[in-house]
Amino acid sequence: MAQKNMKDIQHFIWDFDGTLFDTYPVIIGDLRSALQEYGKDLDPVKTMELMLINIPTARDYYADLYGIDRQELDAAYQRHHKTSVETMKSAPMENVEKVLAAICDSGRHNYIFTHRKVVETDEYLGKYGLAHYFREVVGPESPRFAWKPAPDAVLYLMERYGMTKENAVMIGDRDCDLASGRNAGVGSVHLICPIWPETLNCDWRLEDFAQMLEIL
Repeated sequence: MAQKNMKDIQHFIWDFDGTLFDTYPVIIGDLRSALQEYGKDLDPVKTMELMLINIPTARDYYADLYGIDRQELDAAYQRHHKTSVETMKSAPMENVEKVLAAICDSGRHNYIFTHRKVVETDEYLGKYGLAHYFREVVGPESPRFAWKPAPDAVLYLMERYGMTKENAVMIGDRDCDLASGRNAGVGSVHLICPIWPETLNCDWRLEDFAQMLEIL
């Protein structure tokens, strides 16, 4: 990891799922409910490993493992996921609001680049009173950028808000999150997933956001 000072960072671009919000237990539960329609189950640790690549990888793994049509399993998963989104079962990560507030209180700025729909992201932020901490939320529908690890959305935010490579970071729990920042030339902050810890290429590595408060 490069030795940098986070006090020099002015712009913090956040991933949502597994970073800002603890959504993975709910997503794993939705996939488990879908598999149970076929009399099957999953291994949570293996599922977490696959989800750190992306959710479709996890779904496809179990579809192939159990001989279930991929589209049918995806449809079952989406039904359960829709209910979870509507009831907003997931909550913010511990200490994340303190970090967001500390960034804003020091005159710095937060943004979100997520693969989750912007409308869903906004609903979660609204439920927990976090929306005012963010300048902009970029998702799959507005505008249509290539998904991570492509740098397009990060480059868009950099240009719009006058960021430089030296004063911006991408924060995430997956390699594709960090790679989207690296590919745009900005720094990276890796939040380690406790269920499936990885040592990813990054500038800062965190076990939790209490650590981030200490270095902001």
